[in-house]
Amino acid sequence: MILRHKFRKSFNARPGSPGRDTQRMTRASDIILVMLAGLLVIVAVFRILHG
Repeated sequence: MILRHKFRKSFNARPGSPGRDTQRMTRASDIILVMLAGLLVIVAVFRILHG
């Protein structure tokens, strides 16, 4: 939540950037964060199963 808020503030602070582009950037960053969280879960499960 905090990261998402900071991303939105920094993107909206840029003059001349349209709103649609900022929404795409926040969506891309959300996807990256979800992928990293999934990777951490996979690594944790792998470590538990293999000792």
